[in-house]
Amino acid sequence: MARSHSLRSMFRRAPAALAVFALAAASAACSGAPVDEDEAEGTASAVSERPPQFVLLAFDGSKSLSFWNESREFAKQATRAGKPIKFTYFISGVYFQADADKGVYKGPGRSAGRSDIGFGGAAADIAPRLEQVNLAVAEGHEMASHANGHFDGSSWSAADWQSEFEQFDRLVFQGPDGSRRNMRFGPEDVVGFRAPLLGYSNGLWPTLKAKKFTYDTSKSAAPDYWPQKTDGTWNFPLAQLVISGTGRRTLSMDYNFYVADSRGESDAANKAKYKRQMVETYRKYFEGNYYGNRAPVDIGHHFSKWNGGAYWEAMQEFALEVCGKPEVKCVTYKELVTFMESRTSAQIADYKNGAFPRMQRNGGQDSLDDLGDEPATSGEYVGDLPGAHEDHDEE
Repeated sequence: MARSHSLRSMFRRAPAALAVFALAAASAACSGAPVDEDEAEGTASAVSERPPQFVLLAFDGSKSLSFWNESREFAKQATRAGKPIKFTYFISGVYFQADADKGVYKGPGRSAGRSDIGFGGAAADIAPRLEQVNLAVAEGHEMASHANGHFDGSSWSAADWQSEFEQFDRLVFQGPDGSRRNMRFGPEDVVGFRAPLLGYSNGLWPTLKAKKFTYDTSKSAAPDYWPQKTDGTWNFPLAQLVISGTGRRTLSMDYNFYVADSRGESDAANKAKYKRQMVETYRKYFEGNYYGNRAPVDIGHHFSKWNGGAYWEAMQEFALEVCGKPEVKCVTYKELVTFMESRTSAQIADYKNGAFPRMQRNGGQDSLDDLGDEPATSGEYVGDLPGAHEDHDEE
């Protein structure tokens, strides 16, 4: 029987320390990671060179034509300003088939034409959406997979996952009649995955390997986690954070902030506060790693503008603040894979342990240890529920 993992069903009322410990343990157990990664040894002498600070900025979704264009334009403007940014888009296959053609998709355990996030809308919207994808690829952004119907896969078998992945290829790269679409990339170029609702099962991993995927982003971990590779797949998790000034737990994802801030209900009147809290939270996350062990900073958002656009604006402000700093690379997950594959296990262990000359802060301090950790007093870690993609939430 497949082991079930979905953040929606985990840690509803656990105390903060227990929640973080249990979540990290669950991630390690399900991934097949070493029992104790602290046993990994770094270089026997001296230290490794300081690694770059990778910042991964990603989106789940892919339906809104206006958001496609807006996010691409932001990246171009930032790059022209000397703050180069490349996004990773985790696209949903159902958004590339019109509502009238929804019968071409049948999710595991569902009837044909069912999807928790709808389909691609009018037939006239499909070609412009494909054009946006092609333009983004041409501009250096990455396309990865967010599966199709946004179902919870925490109880799925390997066969279920295999079906979902095969249908993703057909939904994205073929028309409803099976004809090949004119795309700037192919199924072989999609090598990354984030499970809807962050719901995964043990059946996912052999499917990722069979499909030659190189990384997964469906888990969560401590902010200073360095990626580990298990059975051919790199684990690039979202970060377990505490919202600045609130004591509330969250993940490094806009929908989680939305739930923590306003219980998933619109509260645009407090937009300025929510934006400030996210910027401060992301800043602390970044600085802790930049001046610490340089673990990658993983941030995932959606094609949505909750609470008056607070979180999209916060992401932009944060990106403009950190991208372009010395030794910072705001790149795609695929580019992070290339870096990780170029490192030895000893070097990665050194990075994890901070065994390299750390970047010094103004005043000569080389870490944020003096700031202390803000305790978590409430909240929970949740996956991106179907509401994160509903039509009325996408502008």
